[in-house]
Amino acid sequence: MQKSCTQCGSSFEITQSDLEFYDKISPVFNEKKHSIPAPTYCPDCRMKRRFTFRNFFNLYKRKSDLSGKDIISMYDKDSPFPVFDQHEWWGDKWNGIDYGKDIDFNQSFFEQLKELHNTVPHMGIMNTQSENTDYSNLCFQSRNCYLVFGSVLNEDCCYGHIVWQCRNCFDCLYTYRSEFCYECIDCVQCYNTLFSQSSENCNDSYFLVNCHGCRNCFGCVGMNNNEYCIFNEQISKEEYKSRVDYLLSHLKTIKSKLEELRSNEIVKNFHGYSCENVQGDYLYFSRNIVRSYDLKNCEDCKYCATCDSFKDCYDCNYSPPHAEVSYESITISGFHYLFCHRCLGNNSDILYCDDCHGCRNCFGCFGLKQKEYCILNKQYSKEQYEDLSSRLIDHMINTKEWGEFASITPFAYNETIAHQYFPLSQEQALKEGYRWKDKEDEIPQVEKIIPADRLPVSINDIPDDILNWAIKCEATQRPFRIVKQELEFYRKMKLPIPRFHPDERHKRRIALRNPRKLWERKCDKCGEGMETTYAPERPERVFCEKCYLNEVY
Repeated sequence: MQKSCTQCGSSFEITQSDLEFYDKISPVFNEKKHSIPAPTYCPDCRMKRRFTFRNFFNLYKRKSDLSGKDIISMYDKDSPFPVFDQHEWWGDKWNGIDYGKDIDFNQSFFEQLKELHNTVPHMGIMNTQSENTDYSNLCFQSRNCYLVFGSVLNEDCCYGHIVWQCRNCFDCLYTYRSEFCYECIDCVQCYNTLFSQSSENCNDSYFLVNCHGCRNCFGCVGMNNNEYCIFNEQISKEEYKSRVDYLLSHLKTIKSKLEELRSNEIVKNFHGYSCENVQGDYLYFSRNIVRSYDLKNCEDCKYCATCDSFKDCYDCNYSPPHAEVSYESITISGFHYLFCHRCLGNNSDILYCDDCHGCRNCFGCFGLKQKEYCILNKQYSKEQYEDLSSRLIDHMINTKEWGEFASITPFAYNETIAHQYFPLSQEQALKEGYRWKDKEDEIPQVEKIIPADRLPVSINDIPDDILNWAIKCEATQRPFRIVKQELEFYRKMKLPIPRFHPDERHKRRIALRNPRKLWERKCDKCGEGMETTYAPERPERVFCEKCYLNEVY
């Protein structure tokens, strides 16, 4: 059936399999199934609503409301709730149960949920099991990382987003199991690879696009298992070295030649492999996937993005491995989540919870650890929990809240990842009911500020005291600083100092990825219809998977 989105007005489809999924995940209390209704928002508006809960990149200096010490936080000093240092938050000096409140059946549930959220302490940043990684967020099991976000198992990395199991990687995006990489996007298991995209198992190379198993290659597109190639041409080892040294000082030549090669490139209709019956992009080792992006090891999922090892899930995002039978949630691990945010530690059967860890059978809770049978952070017996949960859902049905993700984000719209994927003007954001934050860069306490275009080209000419300067971004004029770890990396890799602010560099990397949007078009080889994230006006020749494999291999 077709529905009209109550947020944007667009038409979207609800299939019979969708209805079966909503029935499958519907919770049972007191032996009564409380059916999850079909969504009222279209898939994009649902994703945008969830993304307003995710502030990856904006960090603030403030004091812990527990100890008073200076901390780094994703929440600014004007936030209405207490904010603790993450180690204090995990400590035993407070207990989320102490903030429990009775259900008020004369008030909307989301209003009560927001009141709870504004009372319970929040973690300033969430860098679980990490060391010397204070200037990052949602960075797990990592050490010596700086401004790395949404990443796992990294060491000595800077300026990364969705970087997993990497070492000494700087300015990378969606990069995995790699070392000594710089400005790489969607690269896997690469070593000493720079300025590259959508490449795998490549070493000692520069400016690669869609290359696999290549070594000592420069400016190559769509090549497999090659060595000593420049712009897709085979040359000798000796000539390679001399030409690379010349090209690295003539970046405009590289850019124009790469654009020429890419305009004639043959590409598959989606990025990924080892998949069966999938629809979307950047999909790996997955099956039965619908309209999803950046998934690995997933099965029977729809409308998901950036998840690993998920099964039977709809509308889930930004999650570490392993979740099942879940819906409308962000950053989860465990079983049967409904409308939850940032709940890890193998929770199960929780609804409308936020920052709960190791919990079971909880409804509308915030900041609980290892609890069961709680509603709005108040402890109940199993029988009381079942009865009150059933009554609460009936109440939410009457207030038209049941089945909706709670729009109670603590962030302004332009602080969140939503603004990256669904950009709005300040006027539009306010009209849609979001807050907006006027951002001002803190004036750096430095000896001098130097325009980026006045920086020496060679790293050999950069003095040590650049660490005491600020650089004015060529594009935005925003000042930024170089940290010692970064300078050492540029010197080791013989790289120039960047001319753009870290936020601008991230923005430009994001723009190089295909959008999370599917177009209907025909295979440029066989003419069969297919869906792809390559827009019809793109210059590449786009093949269906069968034709691509026949052509390339």
